[in-house]
Amino acid sequence: MNAVAGRVCSGLLCKQSRLVLCGKAPVPEIDPRLSSEEMTAYKSFFYPMHLALLCVSKNFLPMAWWTPVSKEPFRFLLAVDRQNHTLALLRQLGEAALVFPAWEDRTWVVRAGYLSGRQVDKAQKLGVSLRPAQTLQQTFVPERALAIFELHVHEHPCDGDHALFFSDVVHVEGSSKAKTTPILFLGYRDFAPLGQERWRFRP
Repeated sequence: MNAVAGRVCSGLLCKQSRLVLCGKAPVPEIDPRLSSEEMTAYKSFFYPMHLALLCVSKNFLPMAWWTPVSKEPFRFLLAVDRQNHTLALLRQLGEAALVFPAWEDRTWVVRAGYLSGRQVDKAQKLGVSLRPAQTLQQTFVPERALAIFELHVHEHPCDGDHALFFSDVVHVEGSSKAKTTPILFLGYRDFAPLGQERWRFRP
């Protein structure tokens, strides 16, 4: 390290030390060399996500990009990759089931995302037993699911590489185990179970 670099590093360390002593955490500096495109490019810092299965007809795929958006009426928002076979099924049938499997079922759940429903019967290929949904006309769900939300879906026109569907809940069934044994998606091909530590806020 040369003398100039040494002074720069020392100055930064002193500045950070003063901030910590004053009770203020140092704020990361933004690299001025980054373009606006690089600064707004997709980054997966919002993971982990609770992995679900989106079931339509007898097809299913793992999905992390879902979120509740209303309690009354009870409604989810689903983001579906425009290249997925499931997108055509959603548009055709207007129904789906958002299903939450247990951590112990992670292998077949994740592998389902690497198979195409256009080419294979996923349930048969993966050895997954299905049963008819309770209220949906043409959709089947895994027998071992911990929680099931049956949906009527309505596409919301938008740009981007994912199509958006507002999904009204028409039937719910499930177990409290859905909260304790989820499959957490960390991004890429990485997954994790829920830790054992719990904390409840008391105002």
